[in-house]
Amino acid sequence: MDDVRYRALEYRADDSFEEAGFRVCGSTARGHVIERNGRSLLALGAGHRLLTTLCCGVCSTDLDRRFLPFPLPQVIGHEVVARDEVGQRYVVEINDSPAARGHAGDCPDCRTELARHCRRRIVLGIHDLPGGFGPYVLAPVAAAIPVPDALPTGTAVLVEPFAAALRAVERSTPRAGDAVAVLGARRLGMLLVAALAGVRRQRGLDFRLTAIVRRDALAVTARRLGADDVAVVAGDAGEPLPDASFDLVFDTSGRAGGLTVALRLARREVHLKSTHGRPAAGLAAATAFVVDELTLAPAATRLAPGSSTARVAWLGDPAQAPPALGAAGALHASPDAVVLRAALRAAGDDAACLAGADVVGVPDLASVDRAIRPSPLDEEGVVRPCGKLVLFGDGGVPSPLAAAVLQRGIVLSSSRCGDFRRALALLVGDPDLRALGDAVVTHRFAVAELARAFEVARSPVCLKAVVEHDAQS
Repeated sequence: MDDVRYRALEYRADDSFEEAGFRVCGSTARGHVIERNGRSLLALGAGHRLLTTLCCGVCSTDLDRRFLPFPLPQVIGHEVVARDEVGQRYVVEINDSPAARGHAGDCPDCRTELARHCRRRIVLGIHDLPGGFGPYVLAPVAAAIPVPDALPTGTAVLVEPFAAALRAVERSTPRAGDAVAVLGARRLGMLLVAALAGVRRQRGLDFRLTAIVRRDALAVTARRLGADDVAVVAGDAGEPLPDASFDLVFDTSGRAGGLTVALRLARREVHLKSTHGRPAAGLAAATAFVVDELTLAPAATRLAPGSSTARVAWLGDPAQAPPALGAAGALHASPDAVVLRAALRAAGDDAACLAGADVVGVPDLASVDRAIRPSPLDEEGVVRPCGKLVLFGDGGVPSPLAAAVLQRGIVLSSSRCGDFRRALALLVGDPDLRALGDAVVTHRFAVAELARAFEVARSPVCLKAVVEHDAQS
């Protein structure tokens, strides 16, 4: 039976921290209750284990947490290394879903290949579940992944963002002969440089890798992690790099303006990784686009497998539905996103499952936003997670994204969190990656210095900040 009391710093909506008192009581078999300042905060069913936090990284999502649509205050932090009662170290996957708790059979979403997008999930240190800037975490039993002895804790604390970087490479793998760029090679961007270099070594791929940074000091680290070239840009527009310099650009800038720069630099594809909670390049739902791991493509793209089971939708006047959509699968059409989503849900084999379309055609960029989040009351889209949006027409109100897709045929892809086991395997198996923490972690802070850690993490002098707990607490 777990019963621990502790104090932790909560992040607040005004970007400040304030201490609160917590109690965690319960068991893995029966569930846990979390109290905050003597009042019930969260009741969790069976399937969590209490772990002691060793350290937690500070990432851009933490720094922009106030912009995300989840309640505050909260104990945040999701790049966690923790230990159990016998000293075994764990990294903790952030999605707390029925599958993560060992109950996939009870959830129609978790029974699909899209379990990481389960609508019943909460998210460690981001959505409801207290995170790693507290001295304890409740880790879903299937989400606590043992850290091999060969991997230093200083690298293990990077597993969550490294897995996210590796997921991006798996979603947008460079082709032979490509010129590939990582825009904003800093916190996540440096890990993406390392992941691209590691996958290139592992698979024998032949592409040239450029890190785009804003300071000369970052060039040394980027080359150490595997970049062939480093471009130091002077301003927000990516000067002096010319238009269409790279086949594939990964935007890890963490800035709303980064997407506009990435679109200008790309010849074929931009992969968006930034979750800053703000509109970007004309896309209001930019963060939701990344969370759902969506793709936006021009009309000339290959729409779908063409099987009778493909779910295809047109978010517009049914009479104006492009013929190519009807040829791609069973077509549903309506100009009303909520109505269209309901029709897709009703036509599904299991109305309780994620029921969005595999492919959704849209006449303009505003319809992309409506397809991603039809209603402010929930997070279920007309397009399913990992689905594709196809832009037809003139794109509506002019924007950098609409122009890039319609006039130049650019594909915008995205990805969110990755597979920890694959990330651990690559980190442990590649000698150049095993000591990744030595190259990336530049600042360490005691948990009492959390506000200072955030201040430094936002500064140009910091590449990666890690907050450390007393291992004996």
